[in-house]
Amino acid sequence: MKKILIFSLLIILSLAIAGYFSLSNQFVQNFLLKSLFESRMQALFAESESVNSDELEIFFCGSGSPLSMMPEGAQCMAFVIGSDIYVIDNGENSFAKISNNYPPQNIKAVFITHAHSDHIGDLDELNLRRWVSGAETPLKVYGSSEIINVTEGINLAYQNDENYRVDHHGVEFVPPENRPMIPIVHKPTNSPQLIFEDENLKVESFLVDHHPVKEALGFRLFFGNKKIIISGDTEITDNVFSLVNGADILIHDGMIKDHVKLLEKVAKENNVYRAEVAFHDILDYHADVIDIKRNLENKDLGLLIINHLVPAKNPIGIRYMEDLFSNVSYDFLLARDNDKIIVYKNSDEIIIN
Repeated sequence: MKKILIFSLLIILSLAIAGYFSLSNQFVQNFLLKSLFESRMQALFAESESVNSDELEIFFCGSGSPLSMMPEGAQCMAFVIGSDIYVIDNGENSFAKISNNYPPQNIKAVFITHAHSDHIGDLDELNLRRWVSGAETPLKVYGSSEIINVTEGINLAYQNDENYRVDHHGVEFVPPENRPMIPIVHKPTNSPQLIFEDENLKVESFLVDHHPVKEALGFRLFFGNKKIIISGDTEITDNVFSLVNGADILIHDGMIKDHVKLLEKVAKENNVYRAEVAFHDILDYHADVIDIKRNLENKDLGLLIINHLVPAKNPIGIRYMEDLFSNVSYDFLLARDNDKIIVYKNSDEIIIN
């Protein structure tokens, strides 16, 4: 038995050595590169052969905590219907997850909840990659008056880049008129108001409480008769929970305030002043997950998704969340990067991947 094991290990080692040195062979290199490039091109440029407008895929391109040191992307969700993509927020480290899964030129619109960096940090690259990948129209960005500074600033910052690419590739390949983002601004109100509608999706906005941000937004999406509520970043507000009854999905930011208070205490005990102040100040930025659960009592809800959790996800916090929502009447998910939720127009089934 021992001889057989040694013989098997020698074979495996020999194959590994042979595989390693075969990478120096130009034929092998070209074959592997060709396979890699073909797969990448299919992901970036090929149109889907199975376009289904009766299915909505919610993709979490960013679920991380604000200013987190974790590898997760900051706030970002993509809503994919057929070949069309609608993005809500686009924080840092999130766009690559979109482009690794979907053709960026198919992004039809972006909706911004507010202008904190962890919600807009990758918007510049999203717009650039969408343009050079072949988008046929400028990107429209929907939000409150905050997005004027955001879009105009990014458009100006990338002006040189645009000129270089147009000069290099030509106006037919990268039409310069499709490069600058167009802000679509509205004055938000406490009650939902329609800000976008096409053949796939209807989007309403409403004000939420993210002081000192004056016009932070939540969204209500309609996909057929399916209803999805997105809190954006907010403390507990009736503007969100008054809309929950009958909703299929609520996606809410969340904070474990007891853990943040402990972080503040630890920072103070260790004389880390800036961390102490930061942890203290953010306590009124987001809704405590305990209060979210309390406000959902007796509500008719299909699925609660907690996104953008503070503090950053860790084994203790994850266990805390699982225990807290273990006995609720609705389904529960703590969002992670690359999670996919499938919603159907003609079925009550919600699939979590």
